[in-house]
Amino acid sequence: MSIPRLEPSAADRARWARYRDYLAFWEGRQWTDRPRPGETRLTLNYARALVRKVTSVLFSRPVRYSVPESAAAERYLARLAREDDWAGLDDAAALDAAVLGDAAFKVTWDAARRRPRVTPIDPAQLVAATRPDDAREVVAVAHEYPLEPAALEAVFGLRLPRLGPEGWVTVREEWTAERYRLLVAGETVHDDANPYGWIPYVLVPNSPAPGGPWGESDLADLLDVCRELNRRLTVLSRILQVSGNPIVVLENVTASEGIRAEEGAVWELPEGSRAYLLDMLSGGGVALHLEYVRLLFQVLHDLAEVPRAAFGDHGRDLSGAALELELQPLVHKVERKRRSWERALRQRAQRVLDLAERLGGESFGGARGVEVVWGPLLPVDEERAVRVQVGLVAAGIRSRLTAARELGSLDPEAELARVAAERAAGLGG
Repeated sequence: MSIPRLEPSAADRARWARYRDYLAFWEGRQWTDRPRPGETRLTLNYARALVRKVTSVLFSRPVRYSVPESAAAERYLARLAREDDWAGLDDAAALDAAVLGDAAFKVTWDAARRRPRVTPIDPAQLVAATRPDDAREVVAVAHEYPLEPAALEAVFGLRLPRLGPEGWVTVREEWTAERYRLLVAGETVHDDANPYGWIPYVLVPNSPAPGGPWGESDLADLLDVCRELNRRLTVLSRILQVSGNPIVVLENVTASEGIRAEEGAVWELPEGSRAYLLDMLSGGGVALHLEYVRLLFQVLHDLAEVPRAAFGDHGRDLSGAALELELQPLVHKVERKRRSWERALRQRAQRVLDLAERLGGESFGGARGVEVVWGPLLPVDEERAVRVQVGLVAAGIRSRLTAARELGSLDPEAELARVAAERAAGLGG
């Protein structure tokens, strides 16, 4: 069965255009028109601070993976995550997803290292098809990207007889669960059965949009407010600049040579004329500007669902419960993100276990029931958390293994084994 040609649709091109716009905004290109000659503009990239704050809470700690059916599978995932820095990959991908609206990973077998490899993928290089009755289930993926000939040989073992003037070629991978096709410079060089039995791409929609596998950027609702904030603060900056370098207004004067608004300056003016300084701060105009700017900041925080308290600025003494209540919008936003991420991370871990068992000689008994264990959303009182877990274990409500996992142990099985060994050796308390 051959793979149908998967071409970009109008929706894909619109998605890529959004990626470019959001990335430009993230990088600080936030004004919609060009500045006039000599014009100074302020760009306060507050959207970047808000997105980074949400991402830092999303992955407050590296995620851990629990496999109740197989302790060996759990230890393998923990070791691979540590050695290949999955936490760093996740942080970078989460930032991509928040800015662009999507992130993606590719899970393949690295024959040289004899282990699975997890690679972040630019979602602008992907086209995906989904089931007609379930837009979340991807049934085909096309991945097109440029590659240098040396890299082509290193990755695919292919050599090209000649190169184009650009010195690179276009590689296109097309995947379904049954087939895999590789095209180089438009020519098919491989078309055979999928060696994995599943599509090796995992898509991570930031905020899943209905009707497709793609998501929405965190910047979507912030663009207009941020641009207006830039404009208002630029105006305010100009007013303050002029007030510090006052404008001299002359009446009934034909020449202004020698008249300077300097300390100790003496002006000689013709009879019937007068001069005065234009006070840009009179009449309360600046106060109106400041009030409008404060309103814009309030709207910005509301739209971003990141209260000022998330930056440590709550302006008053609050109890722990009151502070948690004030941070609820951020908590709810991160919980929505985690639902989307949890599905993707579970799929990624399941693919890793499948490759390790089928191609790497590992033995997990076919265990694929992976659970994602997240770090706390809000700062935790470690001493109180330990007391709670000890009480639950003592009451027989929770196992020591689960308690160790809840307290953040990266390898609770190994940690409890070390505790037992110390007690057997008479070293424990």
